[in-house]
Amino acid sequence: MGKRLLIGAIAVLTISSTLCATEFNLKENMFKLNNYMMLMQAGFIEGNKEKSLKAAEALGEESAQLLGNEDMMRKMLPPEKAHKAHIATTSAHLIADNVEIIKSSKDNVRRETAQNAYLDIQRACMRCHNLVRDW
Repeated sequence: MGKRLLIGAIAVLTISSTLCATEFNLKENMFKLNNYMMLMQAGFIEGNKEKSLKAAEALGEESAQLLGNEDMMRKMLPPEKAHKAHIATTSAHLIADNVEIIKSSKDNVRRETAQNAYLDIQRACMRCHNLVRDW
């Protein structure tokens, strides 16, 4: 796990040196959200409930701050993509809803419910990336 975090940090530093401030902030925050996703997945794989819950809570807070503000997203996106900022806001709501599902599924009986909510968060992320990046 430490190696992944180190590699991610090196990637952030490498990429950041070539980007303008606005792009850097968006990319830096996306790397941070991705790290929370990796930690949450690792918690599920390891059977470490606390790790998954902490990562889910942090993801919910960070995504709400970054993606939940449509005006801020509009400014952070390239001008030709600014009109797609509402997609990020929708994703923030989907992430928040699924984080709540994960938090309410703490007991082992509902582990699969929490894992499905994690997958729904992944889908929300990929949907936003696909629509905003036109991939």
